Amino acid sequence: MLKKIVEKLGKRGVLPFVCFWLICTSVVAWRCCYDLKVYFGGETLVYRFVSQSGYDYLLHLPVGYTDFGQARPLMVFLHGAGETGKDVEILKHVDPVHYAKGNVPVKDFPFIVISPMTPQHGWQPKRVVQLLDEILADEGKRWNIDRSRIYLTGLSMGGFGTFKTACEFPEHFTAIIPVAGGCEVEHAAKLKNVPTWAFHGDADNVVRYECSADMIKAMQVAGCREAKLTTLRGAGHGIMKNVYTKPETYQWLLNTKPQKNYSP
Repeated sequence: MLKKIVEKLGKRGVLPFVCFWLICTSVVAWRCCYDLKVYFGGETLVYRFVSQSGYDYLLHLPVGYTDFGQARPLMVFLHGAGETGKDVEILKHVDPVHYAKGNVPVKDFPFIVISPMTPQHGWQPKRVVQLLDEILADEGKRWNIDRSRIYLTGLSMGGFGTFKTACEFPEHFTAIIPVAGGCEVEHAAKLKNVPTWAFHGDADNVVRYECSADMIKAMQVAGCREAKLTTLRGAGHGIMKNVYTKPETYQWLLNTKPQKNYSP
């Protein structure tokens, strides 16, 4: 067959034909290598100015991810005030992925992780959910997300943002982990069906320990399905390592009951 093609093309047409197939083969080989690196090695991808929410974000694909394999749970991480408005690349050094590497077994970290960056102080729940909606509705990327397992976590300003966003949109999240955050206690009942595990150091001199303690207590009084607080004795404000390096943190998320599939 190849001989017939060559005869048909003639000598002048052979070289372009060979070059074309060499280019095609190279592209396929590169793509396969890229897929192996990203999907099976786990890699954080950077997206800039692609969301109508106004938030740039990092997207991390877990080890072994494929578009056609098992759907993966989604974790959204909200950073603290110190990262506000900076280069989104800085989030690679503060998000759960950073702390989980080398500390958490691969089986306990199957999450696709979205880490948005806010350009101004404070998180706006509507924008967080708008970004989430865009990601779930984006047929162009087709991330293989388990829509019954969507988790929200954040530190400090992000801890407040986690509480506030879940209070305004409780049906969106399977479970939340606010770290060194807080919320107005009058909103506690809104989280009745959202399992919550808060963390706070009792020596925190940036965000008062009572901000978390009072909220969790109010949630328990309101009859929330699961609301608990881990008090880190003698710990100050920087407790990311105490939370995000622990396999049990992620095991708890994965053990919470899946919700009805969320659709934008």
